[in-house]
Amino acid sequence: MVDFGALPPEINSARMYAGPGSASLVAAAQMWDSVASDLFSAASAFQSVVWGLTVGSWIGSSAGLMVAAASP
Repeated sequence: MVDFGALPPEINSARMYAGPGSASLVAAAQMWDSVASDLFSAASAFQSVVWGLTVGSWIGSSAGLMVAAASP
């Protein structure tokens, strides 16, 4: 990785303007947004399953221990 502090500002500025532009940053941001959406969906599904087990068919102290272990 380049240490931008070691280069003169004129070099850094010229490299920024000669680079690929903002398209790659926008594409990366869109992909991270997609990853975040997928993580939220997975967490919601996990929470729903845990809640369904403890409220419905699984009761007792072992259910409480499992909820405590699975909680953030």
